[in-house]
Amino acid sequence: IILATNVAETSLTGPGIRAVVDSGTARISRYGRRTKVQRLPIEPSSQASDDQRAGRCGRLGPGVCIRLYAEDDYNSRPEFTEPEIQRTGLASVILQMAALDLGDIESFPFLDPPDSRSIRDGMALLEEVGAIRPGPQTTRRRLTKLGRNMARIPLDIRLARMIIEADKNLCLAEVEVIAAALSIQDPRERPLEKEAQADQQHARFLDKDSDFLGWLHLWNYIRSERRAKTSNQFRRLCRDEYLNYRRVREWQDIHAQLRDISKELGLHRNRKAADPDEIHRSLLSGLLSHVGRKDPDGYEYRGARGARFFISPGSTLFKQSTEWIMAAELV
Repeated sequence: IILATNVAETSLTGPGIRAVVDSGTARISRYGRRTKVQRLPIEPSSQASDDQRAGRCGRLGPGVCIRLYAEDDYNSRPEFTEPEIQRTGLASVILQMAALDLGDIESFPFLDPPDSRSIRDGMALLEEVGAIRPGPQTTRRRLTKLGRNMARIPLDIRLARMIIEADKNLCLAEVEVIAAALSIQDPRERPLEKEAQADQQHARFLDKDSDFLGWLHLWNYIRSERRAKTSNQFRRLCRDEYLNYRRVREWQDIHAQLRDISKELGLHRNRKAADPDEIHRSLLSGLLSHVGRKDPDGYEYRGARGARFFISPGSTLFKQSTEWIMAAELV
């Protein structure tokens, strides 16, 4: 029995699969222009996705697909899933196109052109982080030196901006670790039946003032243990202390790549431990629209463009009543 998400629609092909049960839903990545949040809402899947799912069975012989929705529902669904370029944030696409001199995105002959509002939103984010200059010229002309450097860093625009700023603030070593951590899924695991034990293990790395600094405590611990232990011993340590070994490896790999790219860009890594304020100032350069101020009448925070949000219960700051916060992501 194979339990799979919609990621497996085309990639999962097993010779022994004789039946498929299709729920008819999928998590589809969508970018909210107003809140600047990349969401993963659960939506009805398209007819093309449903047909792909049915095709996972009977590859070598007769098969059966049981759909947990009505035939009328299937017939009323869109024929194809919307192309990702029409439902995702375009800032990185625009930046790369400008760096490669591919012309303005508005006139580029895409098979499925993105919405003009999404293009304007991407431009606004690039202006926010200083990658392009405000003005009516072509995107290539508006590209700043900062933008050119950001285009060479294979991370989200906001994270790339943090890396560049960290060089000025003499905290590149620390921000590389945090940026790499923010680009992956959290390596700290919290199994349902062992939440208390996991929380106890992870509490060692918490910082009372900042979740970002907690990443540094965890990184320093992982690095020292990795040096002291064999590969198998380190794997066991990750399992016993509720850390996902593969994600830890991914974190280490991305960090190594960032170090190499920083050298290529001529950025300087600090040898002394950085001031936490400088680290946070560097992070803020990429999170300007993720700042929130506490509503005096309640627990909510008011952010840019009328957004309202709460601190996640998983944050070390959850029970603190602080006036201003800077969030890595709004979910």
